[in-house]
Amino acid sequence: MDRRGWVALALFLLAAGLLYWATLDNGLSPGDLEGGDLITHQYAQVQARPSNAPGYPLYTMGGWLWFHGWRLLFPRANPVPILSSYSTLWALLALGLFFVLLYRLTKRNLVITLGLSAFYAVTYFFWFYAVSTEQYASAVLQTLVIVALVMLWDKNPQDGYLYALAFVLGLGLAHMVTVLFIAPGALVFLLMKQPGLIKRWTLILKSVLLALLPLTAYAYVYIRGAAHPEWWGAGEWATAWQWFLSFISTQQGRDEMTWTLLPVNPAQPRLIWQELTPLLMLLGGVGWWLWGKRYLAMFGMTAVIYLIFSYIDRFGNWYQVIMPLYPLVLLGAAISIHRLWEMFPRRIWRVTLTLVLVALALLKFSEAYPRANQRNRPDDTGLTPGWVILRQQPPENAAIIADVRETLALEYLTGVWGERPDIQVIPTTDAAQALAGGRPLLVTANAAGYAAAESGLPLRYTAIGPTLLLAEDGEIPQLPLTGMSLVSAEVGDGLTLAGYQVLSGTVAPWWVRLALRAERTPEHDWSISVRLLKGGSEIAQQDHSAPALGFTPTSSLQPGEMVFDVFAFDLPQDAPAPDGLRIILYRRLEDGSFENLAVLDFPITKVTHVDFPHGE
Repeated sequence: MDRRGWVALALFLLAAGLLYWATLDNGLSPGDLEGGDLITHQYAQVQARPSNAPGYPLYTMGGWLWFHGWRLLFPRANPVPILSSYSTLWALLALGLFFVLLYRLTKRNLVITLGLSAFYAVTYFFWFYAVSTEQYASAVLQTLVIVALVMLWDKNPQDGYLYALAFVLGLGLAHMVTVLFIAPGALVFLLMKQPGLIKRWTLILKSVLLALLPLTAYAYVYIRGAAHPEWWGAGEWATAWQWFLSFISTQQGRDEMTWTLLPVNPAQPRLIWQELTPLLMLLGGVGWWLWGKRYLAMFGMTAVIYLIFSYIDRFGNWYQVIMPLYPLVLLGAAISIHRLWEMFPRRIWRVTLTLVLVALALLKFSEAYPRANQRNRPDDTGLTPGWVILRQQPPENAAIIADVRETLALEYLTGVWGERPDIQVIPTTDAAQALAGGRPLLVTANAAGYAAAESGLPLRYTAIGPTLLLAEDGEIPQLPLTGMSLVSAEVGDGLTLAGYQVLSGTVAPWWVRLALRAERTPEHDWSISVRLLKGGSEIAQQDHSAPALGFTPTSSLQPGEMVFDVFAFDLPQDAPAPDGLRIILYRRLEDGSFENLAVLDFPITKVTHVDFPHGE
């Protein structure tokens, strides 16, 4: 390229990079954490574990280097945009090569080159997979590299280009196998130009060896998988070798294909022409024909293979796999548009053509932006349950029993984000082992209803946070009264309020901790209501049916036992700070009325400020 082309390319990539950075994925929805390619790739790149079958070893190893390289510079940074930006890297490389190919095909016509490059950069699928954790942008780059090598060999038929082509095609064996859909067309192209290649056995042998060389990357999949059987997933395998062979066979993906002819999925053709527009698809086909018989054969055969595969996989992820075909269509469209540019040199025609390209790019941008923008999505609440638990400052080396959403969030925060790696989420069946090992056993309020039954232990609870309980086998865990205002206020029925504490933080609500001690076993089960006061008026209220977030009835307390309870209040930012506390112990009678055991008012003379972990 000339200097003007390089400058234009640099400015274009800068603009595309800024756009992708502004829309880069930076959060996870609950559905993201439940499974799928996105979360699988993230765990693979962070932990150097095989991704979804067949493992994408080269892509994953590169992602591991990318993530940990940036994490060395920014150890506390949100990992989601770092992982997503690995896709952005491949997308920008693909766009750069796409720009260069367009510039060459249009004989250095910047209008057409910039117009189609901008259009492709904001097509929904390319944009989406440029800002989220997926490997499809790299498949586009690999396909364009294959096209570039074919074009270079076509202009200067040297064996070096053929060896490079064989190696790049072979990379598909250790990356996205579907990239090889272009291989038959590329082979036809080569033989149409030089039929004698079929007789050059030395060239063929060297090319085959180069193509098979990337398969050695699967040693990584075997070694990492053999070292971590817990990563194997569902299935029964006697040896790591059996698991490995099953894994790389992509049995799950093949099972998801639909080999029947019917029913037809009308979304397929509609999605394809919506992505590229019927106009550019038509111009693309014409451009392939104008390019010459060999290119028409290569791209036409590739398109047919992609479309057949998409139909077979019409209820699967065909819409992702077909992505490398789109830039090939736009390369053909560039030839058609350039031919029109040359046929009608009048200024008004070229201005009109320029405006059409600008309009196509702007319309595509406005259509794709709401869906492709992944930054600060309102549904990115997947990690919230985990942050809620971490903000309650679990004790060191704690084992936590949680529900499914809390478990998924905590596993990500501890394993990927790197927050509190000392704590571990465990199944209920491991509760006895955790306690026997001297580990603090925590149970979330969402899991407390079934934790004891599933663990087979008579677990008893005391609260350490507004949703987090400390558990012990058959007895209430004992906690110190450190930091509490000690009042020893007798409330009746054998109960004494030993103390209270008010806590607050910059990113957390107001919390009130209570310590209730039994001088004797109470005759009734008492509920607790805590109200915040300002100038004597109640400004907020929270109730628990029993102490310990409702999970330790007062009638279960033995003499001398003390149970803690924690209440959380979300006050508006502009609300005045409370200056008083009202604590009511009450119960509901059979006739529906309420009986108060005690109503206690205390001033808030001290607030404990707590530094909570940073969050979403």
